[in-house]
Amino acid sequence: MCQSKVVIIENGKLRVVMTDVTLLDIHDGKIILRNLLGRELVLEKYQLESVDFISHKAYLRPVK
Repeated sequence: MCQSKVVIIENGKLRVVMTDVTLLDIHDGKIILRNLLGRELVLEKYQLESVDFISHKAYLRPVK
């Protein structure tokens, strides 16, 4: 399976906010995540920092 984890980088620490992510969408300044089971999480005031396709992780940072 190729689902991903979404990780927030904040204050020098990493925090996993969702696993088994199948969708990451950015719309109107919000990041929308959906996992394999259909659970949805909307994050405001974060930006996409990077995506590591090898380890299947997307990293977010708070907007300054």
